Amino acid sequence: GIDEVNALADQVLARILTPDMTLEQKARAIFDYNKSHIGYINNSDKSDWVKAAYEGLALGKGDCYVYACTAKLLLTRAEIPNMDIAKIPTETLHYWNLVDVGDGWYHFDTTPRVDHPVIYMWTDEKLMEYSKNHKNCHNYDHSAYPKVN
Repeated sequence: GIDEVNALADQVLARILTPDMTLEQKARAIFDYNKSHIGYINNSDKSDWVKAAYEGLALGKGDCYVYACTAKLLLTRAEIPNMDIAKIPTETLHYWNLVDVGDGWYHFDTTPRVDHPVIYMWTDEKLMEYSKNHKNCHNYDHSAYPKVN
């Protein structure tokens, strides 16, 4: 349940955050935690974000949905504004996050990719250029989200 998952998240945050960190430093610590503590497997149940966050925190494995839900939980518990974002459905789905550490929204995607980009605090322009060169992997409905820097 949510209480158990929140307790797991709080344990992680107690290890990786300090009170003197800025929101940006906290976001980076969460990004790095996800990248180093979740292993990629190519499926998950996408009907329950809390279950997906549990899989990321307790089992340490999942697909992009698990990565995004784990990030969502950790960011939320760290009081960092964030929201879910999803690729326009095609033959493949993809999920990631938007974060705002005080100067507007940026893309935040902890899911590992073959070419190893660090999609941390990317502007919309940078992500759309990357997406265009990688089979529209991050194509999304811009009208459904706030303006991204």
